[in-house]
Amino acid sequence: MIALITALFMFGTVSGPAADSSASRAQRDTSLPAMCSLTVRTGADTATVYVDSARAGRTPLTLDSLGAGSHVLRLVQDDTASWLTGSITDTVFLSPGESRTLRYAFERRIMVVTDPSGALVYVGDSVAGTTPLMLTSLLRPLPSDVNVVRNGYESTIIPLPGAGSGVARAVLHKIWESGPSESPFMSESGNSQRTGFRLYLAGGLTVAAGAAAAYFKIKADSRNALFQETGNPALQSETRRLDVSAALSLAATEIGFAFFTYFLLSD
Repeated sequence: MIALITALFMFGTVSGPAADSSASRAQRDTSLPAMCSLTVRTGADTATVYVDSARAGRTPLTLDSLGAGSHVLRLVQDDTASWLTGSITDTVFLSPGESRTLRYAFERRIMVVTDPSGALVYVGDSVAGTTPLMLTSLLRPLPSDVNVVRNGYESTIIPLPGAGSGVARAVLHKIWESGPSESPFMSESGNSQRTGFRLYLAGGLTVAAGAAAAYFKIKADSRNALFQETGNPALQSETRRLDVSAALSLAATEIGFAFFTYFLLSD
């Protein structure tokens, strides 16, 4: 009987503190904040994820040790060498112990460039703008190709990249360069050359007619002075003939100047 009482006394002395320690640990465990889990996905694109300005990894990414509260996410596409690369910034609030999955889609951006520039870009039957032109998937999905049209050049279909962002380029060809049978006067440069030739011709004729009018007028004045001194009828007749030539040359000068002005304004 005495041995039993002694054993119970010893058990109570050893087990009491151990039970208190377990209870304290359990209390401390319940006082720790529950961690949150966040999964970030970006579909076909891969991106680097930054959480509160610290690099966390690449998508698809799962973070199991985030604290509760507000966190700032920033996703940057891997193609950082391209100036067309986009980024996404978002703020997420997580409750204690919450597990959440977020999915993001990057905006596609395609720069359409032509040589020469200034071509109309058609998306389907609608004009989207003139080159160089930035196309984005913000309002509607991007097409597989676009048609570019410029006056004096062949229309050209430009295929767009199937995924991601990038630059779509095309060199336009003049219409008269497509075949030897077509006339160069159908192109813009042919029209410009023809207009320039007409300007030079009208200007040259105007100058020549003006010089002739001045020459005939000087000769007529000289003959008239001799006629006044001598009274020779032949000099009077020659003076009249030179005056008529000067008048005709002056009229030709005015006509040439009118044509020159017309060609210059109609260019």
